[in-house]
Amino acid sequence: MKLRTLLVPSLLLVALSACERAAPTANAPAAQADAKPAPAAAAPASGQAASAAADSATAADFVLPGDFAPDTGPDELRKRYGAANVRLGKVPGAEGEEFSGVILFPDDPTRRAYLYFQNEQSLQGLSLVRVFGPQSKWTLDNGLRVGMPLPEMVALNGKPISFYGLEWDYGGTIVDYHGGKLDARKDEQVGRSASLGLRDNGDQGVPQGKTPVGEGTYSSDDPKYPEQGQWIVISELSVSFPGEDDL
Repeated sequence: MKLRTLLVPSLLLVALSACERAAPTANAPAAQADAKPAPAAAAPASGQAASAAADSATAADFVLPGDFAPDTGPDELRKRYGAANVRLGKVPGAEGEEFSGVILFPDDPTRRAYLYFQNEQSLQGLSLVRVFGPQSKWTLDNGLRVGMPLPEMVALNGKPISFYGLEWDYGGTIVDYHGGKLDARKDEQVGRSASLGLRDNGDQGVPQGKTPVGEGTYSSDDPKYPEQGQWIVISELSVSFPGEDDL
């Protein structure tokens, strides 16, 4: 099953640096010979340490692909994030489809991510990581972030961008960067994708006719939609790994 069917639209090991003990100064009194050493503090359980590390992560840590790789599985994720932040369950696909996968930080919309695997039964062969939602902290390592306005994305690319019209299952999927800076290199093994959607305009919504809708392919510089840049933002980011097309 190809990536489009999954609605294409770090892992972060937080390094906890150890504090070095200060050396005694020349004027410091010597310790008594019979002084008993203070008892060592008990080390936290590995799951607690991973959970604490995940909780202390900053926005800079949530960069894809980061440490994700095809051999990343549930056990490794539990070590990194703590068992409470790794849930096995159904992850969303296109047209109401669901797959067995992993949800990272299922109770935190700012850090939630959906992981898809080649083998749904054993959850082996990580093939795709998706993040979406207006509060998401995740970014791509090429500078794209959820909520980035279309004009900013075009400026980062340096050339116009082509995408599917909005408001259908594959709506907003980027289909061509036209050789810009965001275009994938031929030697890249990890795919980086983005999908577009409408920005949140509260109860007012987005005026009809201001953005392209439907299954056609449109351009960021389409003269029919001169105001689309005011309304279109990045709504989803994803990374895919070798072998993903075998799903």
